[in-house]
Amino acid sequence: MEPKVYVVLWFDTEDFVTPESDDAAKRLAELLSLNGVRGTFKLVGEKVRALERRGRYDVISAIKQHDVGYHTDRHSVHPVVAEYLKDLEMERGKEEFLKREGRGIDDIKRVFGVSPSCYGQPGDSWAPQVYLALRDLGITVYLDESNFIDLDGGPFWYCGILNVLKLSGAKGRIIGLPFEMGQEGFLDQLEKEFDAAYEEVVRAGGPGIISIYNHPTTLVTEEFWDAVNFARGRNTPLDQLKLPRLKSPQQVEAGFKDFDSFLKYVKSKPGVEFVTASDLKRIFADAASDRDFSRDELAALLNPPELISYREVGGIWVSAAEIFWMVVQALSSVLETGALPSSVKNKYPLGPYGEVRSEAFPYVTRREFLSACLTAREFIEANGRLPDFVELKGVKISPEDFLSTAALVYLEESSGKRAELVKVVEGTVASKACVRYLGAKSAWNWVIFPDHFEAWNLVELARLQAWTAKPATASLREGVARDTQDWSLQNKQGSLALQSGSPVTRNRIECPAMVVADTWRQLFTLAGLAPFSFKSVNRR
Repeated sequence: MEPKVYVVLWFDTEDFVTPESDDAAKRLAELLSLNGVRGTFKLVGEKVRALERRGRYDVISAIKQHDVGYHTDRHSVHPVVAEYLKDLEMERGKEEFLKREGRGIDDIKRVFGVSPSCYGQPGDSWAPQVYLALRDLGITVYLDESNFIDLDGGPFWYCGILNVLKLSGAKGRIIGLPFEMGQEGFLDQLEKEFDAAYEEVVRAGGPGIISIYNHPTTLVTEEFWDAVNFARGRNTPLDQLKLPRLKSPQQVEAGFKDFDSFLKYVKSKPGVEFVTASDLKRIFADAASDRDFSRDELAALLNPPELISYREVGGIWVSAAEIFWMVVQALSSVLETGALPSSVKNKYPLGPYGEVRSEAFPYVTRREFLSACLTAREFIEANGRLPDFVELKGVKISPEDFLSTAALVYLEESSGKRAELVKVVEGTVASKACVRYLGAKSAWNWVIFPDHFEAWNLVELARLQAWTAKPATASLREGVARDTQDWSLQNKQGSLALQSGSPVTRNRIECPAMVVADTWRQLFTLAGLAPFSFKSVNRR
């Protein structure tokens, strides 16, 4: 049996300026249908309204045969998503996104008769507050490309949303179909790029995702419609928009011929399965969602206590936020019943909204600590997120330090030990390294942003929600080959040491590019300092 290679084709259908781009979207949709393939068309609200104004119900009908996603209401009209969210906290940012982008979603529902299956940001305008809005809207897949956040090159869960954003290595690749489609030699180059990605997934035993995207406008124009009108912060009035340069009819035909040939080439590969955003949600369903975890499974997820990250137990990935929820649920039950429960039911809370460092590391009584667990549990139940801090004897304790301490208390309880005094210990959120400082800086170079645009508040908010990050795996993975190396992180005498483990472990901690070391290297690079060899990190 050939390893499974999922191929998702998505089309950012955004150009509301160029009428010829309507025909491009229609023709792509029809070519897909003729080849028995369904794509995902991510639509801009203004594009949907432009199709209606121009009477292009033939385009709407062609796209209706495919999956329909959302790509914001007006894409590059300023302020774009990252511009209007850059200084807002999570809840306020969610409300601002819903206010500005809700119209486009309503238009998609009205015109296409469906709710969007997925979302993708315009250009490099990624922002974490969007995820809260997507949860409210029932949009559970984020399909795009970004260097802002990465979990070891594979699909991942973040804030309860399935992300296909950054693919590499054996887990897949992202391939763009640009303006050059149709030029001499381009098809050969494209097929070689696909083969390289396909063969790497197959060699590893699969499954993997090859994410292929296109902007329909690139088949009929020589330059992007938004770069002509909105580059470097410029806001051309909508009644004065300029048209991009058009390709010749011969160039247009050559481009569509390349697309059709490439589609047939990909389809001929053994093990290839074309999927949509809706399919990805089903294939990569979260096995931890609402699952009961046994006492022993939770103990495995809590070990080692000092390092906080997503972990795997029994083939199921669990985020740090989920682990926090389950341990405070279990320990608060000890306060109520006198014993650990045999199992706890998982839920998926968001991370904290603010960064609070522990004011001290006090000793407290066992009962005081269990009472604090109950308070944390009630906060999560009421707010759907982790608290910014937990108070112990009037002292604010950070969520990471509280979780590391709770892990030690739980492990003692499960082994029959009951110390009457609990010492608060320090924890480290390793999964925060999945948010990339250098990736964010590269994203802010998008041609639409004003010169020198930066949005560091988005980075800090994103790092707080890294508590929710964890890999996404295909639901049916029997017989799938595992990586030959498993990397675990252990805390040794206050230092973080990287250690190569066995191919299969009970509880596994992974984070891209060696977690904590990567974060510090990026910070030093941004500061203009020389790279260094990572030995240890002391947070205080």
